[in-house]
Amino acid sequence: MGKKILVITGSPRKKGNINKLVSAFAGGAIAAGNEVEIFDGATANMDGCHGDKSCSERGFCGLKDDGVKMNELMRWADVLVFASPVYWMGFTSHIKKVIDRFYQFSFPKGRSTIHITDTYLIATAANPDASIFDPMISSYNLVDQLLGFESKGMLLCPGLDGPDAVKDHKEYLEAAVKMGVNV
Repeated sequence: MGKKILVITGSPRKKGNINKLVSAFAGGAIAAGNEVEIFDGATANMDGCHGDKSCSERGFCGLKDDGVKMNELMRWADVLVFASPVYWMGFTSHIKKVIDRFYQFSFPKGRSTIHITDTYLIATAANPDASIFDPMISSYNLVDQLLGFESKGMLLCPGLDGPDAVKDHKEYLEAAVKMGVNV
């Protein structure tokens, strides 16, 4: 039986590089017998974490917005994939608001509601220097550490200057398909 994969995206560009890589990843994952759901952080109607810690008692966030759907998908998934461009020093603000809502899963009641074990990261940047990903990788690793997940792979794609630049980098698209197949 295949795995249930939740991809959380953070790009406001519907036809941009990240979403093309996510499509390639999802195609590979589905071809390998997995199920894939995508939660679009850029279009989600979500408030940021209010930090009131009421989720520690309930085991879930009490805000009534698209975070409810995100919670359902987190409870459904075995595997979590973060997919975000770097615009300025790390994850986009769109995906960051989703990650902030993971706070509910840092408490025992919330953590007991999810069974995600593995994570992956797909990231793009216009900058050709791969060190541009360092702040994002640090955040990604901290999420894994805090929630007891294990990183199984990263696809870092520097040098994609323009929303359709990935078309000139077939190696990135092929790597995304391969990552999806091997989940």
